Amino acid sequence: MADSDQAVTFRWHGAAHYHLACGNERTVIDPFYSRLPGDKPHLGLTRDDADRIDHLLLTHAHLDHALDAPYLIAKHDPEVYAPLGFQRDVDKELARSNATATASKYHGLEGIRGKTFSIAGMEVTPYQIGTEEIDFWFIRSMFVRPWVHRTPSAIPAGYKWLTHHVMGNCFAFLFRLPPEGTTMLYFGNLTDQVGEIADVERVEVLAIPYCPANHKWLQQSQYLIDRFKPSVTLVHHFDNFLNPFTLSKYMNLDDYRNALHEECPEARLFFSKFLRDVSVAEMLAMRTG
Repeated sequence: MADSDQAVTFRWHGAAHYHLACGNERTVIDPFYSRLPGDKPHLGLTRDDADRIDHLLLTHAHLDHALDAPYLIAKHDPEVYAPLGFQRDVDKELARSNATATASKYHGLEGIRGKTFSIAGMEVTPYQIGTEEIDFWFIRSMFVRPWVHRTPSAIPAGYKWLTHHVMGNCFAFLFRLPPEGTTMLYFGNLTDQVGEIADVERVEVLAIPYCPANHKWLQQSQYLIDRFKPSVTLVHHFDNFLNPFTLSKYMNLDDYRNALHEECPEARLFFSKFLRDVSVAEMLAMRTG
């Protein structure tokens, strides 16, 4: 197989939702197609537009990471790597849709953390990390802003989010990507609880969210960059999916860039490109940018 066939490309769908293509294999991380009217970036796609999913990875089961995952698992029967507790959601969808999925393809991350498995030409190692911290202003906004924008239909989604896997286990994935073995450490949530990843000193790409719902976003982003010393930090920013109109602080990436550079002046930031295929080489070009 030629190197060009082994190279991995990333396509970002908003939030923490990525599609990875490697050879003829298609891998999805934290799939989240569903949006409410007014959300930005507007996806313009639905969960039925995915023609094939071979592997599905979940960092954790919050709705903005996993809302569409049960449907996609029932439809595509991929190899699944997800928290054990999330299997209940999959079983409910299978019963609802009268579909079947291969039980042996569901791998609970709690049982394989720290163990490396292979996806196409990629080596992947899951690590359990700390739970996601949510600031009070975000919780309040989920109930206030729908009334302000006269879309109270958004309120049930907010309530479901608050009662759905809030304290569930969270994971990070360490990738070794072909053809050159580039290391990428992928976080769906910010945390400074990374004790299980003690054997990883540095990575070439560190993928983290800009998620201002976590009031410690700057402190924890700085910690992860200082801890893993990446050549490039890949940033996926979260659209405010629970409210009819995105809060400005979710979209102001200039403020984010300036704040993070004050704490980490040497950091090279590569912002995710919406619905565009990006190669690892393009990300790593930021090392000299």
